[in-house]
Amino acid sequence: MATMSYESRPSKTVVRRVFFESLRHLKVIAAFADYQYVGFGALEFIDFDMAHRSLGIESMVSIERDVHIERYEWNRPFNGIDILSGTSSDILPTLDWSRLSIVWLDYTDTLNKEVIRDVEMLLRVLIPGSVLAVTVNAHPVHLGERVEALNSAIGPDRVPLRMTESRLGGWGMAEVQWEVLNSAISETMSSRGDGTNWNQILNLRYQDAAKMQMIVGVVGSDDFRETLDSCRFEELAELRREDDALVVNVPMLTRRERDWINQRLPAVGAVADISLPGVKVREIDDYKRIYRWLEATS
Repeated sequence: MATMSYESRPSKTVVRRVFFESLRHLKVIAAFADYQYVGFGALEFIDFDMAHRSLGIESMVSIERDVHIERYEWNRPFNGIDILSGTSSDILPTLDWSRLSIVWLDYTDTLNKEVIRDVEMLLRVLIPGSVLAVTVNAHPVHLGERVEALNSAIGPDRVPLRMTESRLGGWGMAEVQWEVLNSAISETMSSRGDGTNWNQILNLRYQDAAKMQMIVGVVGSDDFRETLDSCRFEELAELRREDDALVVNVPMLTRRERDWINQRLPAVGAVADISLPGVKVREIDDYKRIYRWLEATS
């Protein structure tokens, strides 16, 4: 069994690259220098580095729960990052949302009341052309505890009818969380009463250790429709408008195996004609879907 890996958390890395590539389509709306980027940088600030280097965003805010932010300040890769200590629920309402924004709420917890409140708060104030991305844990808890845990996390009034333990197994938790979050988003956008709307562009699931999911959408409006259409998000192979998520799974393959498959890609249709000893067809198919987002081998 192969033990190599492309890099730490390879599936998250692919998701991050897909996300930032999708953001390039916003360039018809405004220069990226006009956007602010808000997220949770942690100690490595990987997405902040990409926001600045790849897109040219200069104004950035990192929200850190840790009250001791000296280490975060020291690890800050660019001077344009403001580091604010506190919870997202405390910090987000204090920021200036009158400008174009790209916000990535990259949580490690499952969907809960605090996450929903943060999303609702942002969708009440984000202006058309702004982007909201939400990542939450989608790993199922032990059988027999799933429905109770979901009730506790989001409140019984938000739990879909006829919820069962089996439905919350596998990627079922991700399906339910998408349904709950999408409902909250729709209700919030409708309550604005100013013609704004939600336009989902990505629905991703991935797993390095725990199962995770990421939902990304652009705030639009009736008056903004033509501009949003000009972004041509439909050109994204990874575009997901509804609940049909793209599952990102980076298979464990050796460099030689990857090179051998690369020579036969892009394949059209099934990959049954590609076979490797000890490698399952499913692993080759997983690789085929995401190989463009991996580092090139030398």
